[in-house]
Amino acid sequence: MDQQEPLRIIQWATGSIGRYAIGAIVEDPALELAGVWVHSEAKEGQDAGTIASIAPTGIKATRDVDALLATDADCVLYAPLLADVDEMCRILESGKNLVTPTGFSFVKDPGLAGRLEAACKKGGVSFHGSGIHPGFAGDRLPLVLSALCRRIDKITIYEVCDLSQGSESPEMVMQQLGFGMAAEDAAKEPPALMGVMSTIFYESMDMIASGLGFELDGYEHHHEFATATRDIPVHAGLIKQGHVAGQHFEYIGLVGGRPVIEFQTYWKMSTELDKSWPYDAPLEYTVEVAGDPSVRCTLSPIASDTTEPGLVWTAMNCVNALVPVCAAAPGIRTSLDLPLVRAKGRFAV
Repeated sequence: MDQQEPLRIIQWATGSIGRYAIGAIVEDPALELAGVWVHSEAKEGQDAGTIASIAPTGIKATRDVDALLATDADCVLYAPLLADVDEMCRILESGKNLVTPTGFSFVKDPGLAGRLEAACKKGGVSFHGSGIHPGFAGDRLPLVLSALCRRIDKITIYEVCDLSQGSESPEMVMQQLGFGMAAEDAAKEPPALMGVMSTIFYESMDMIASGLGFELDGYEHHHEFATATRDIPVHAGLIKQGHVAGQHFEYIGLVGGRPVIEFQTYWKMSTELDKSWPYDAPLEYTVEVAGDPSVRCTLSPIASDTTEPGLVWTAMNCVNALVPVCAAAPGIRTSLDLPLVRAKGRFAV
């Protein structure tokens, strides 16, 4: 059945992803901005258009969760820095579908899946984890490429990002991601997001495995950092010489002890590091499917020297999923369950 009225959407959090999402929601005739939740007191009461650097919308940002849960809305685009499962369940139980770029692309943990499914059932709504990686480059794109292969031996996804220029908050870059840490501190304690990243990347690997008809029976992860060989000014602050300016994350999915899926992530603030890593690009995802025949596909923005397009990709993969998620049957809905998410109505004709 064709959608008759615009879907009313609440944007939950207005960081680097949420700001792009607000603009995309407002410009889409199939969607209507119904509310905005913000974390900071400074943003409370501001027009959503001011926050997103677009024309005024008439929607004022609020920190009042109860008021937003009582708002007439079809879906929440949930994009805080860190997800709160209790909060997500409250949103679902209030009768609002939920799309998020914070992970949850394939929820395999029975306890977590049970909580989310129960909340979906109570609210009669659906839940979907999206984004760029996970959500696209590390799971949906490999599955698309798999259709070209007669046999698959291994899948490897490389992510290369220059994070020196972009709109991510200093809190995320310097605190959560661990850049700028002294080498001795970094050696003792991994970045705050390491545990979260392990969870969401393993979920992404599980979705590949499920989509290809097998299960992983083990996982590994490794982390190494590189330090700056000089003081490096970046958008989030100053990284001092000898402090963390590069990171390599390795996640591995195993079957019978054999690596079958690998995620190799290289984040850099500069090329002037004490390690010589082979990958250097502003933003690039490369998917390699080894088998018969083997295939390689690279995803990168055109004419950009920052990671900002990646933020837009993340926001748009969520925004373009809003309509199909709202139309889906209640429950957790992965990319394996939904129809092909596409930019319907956005062709410039």
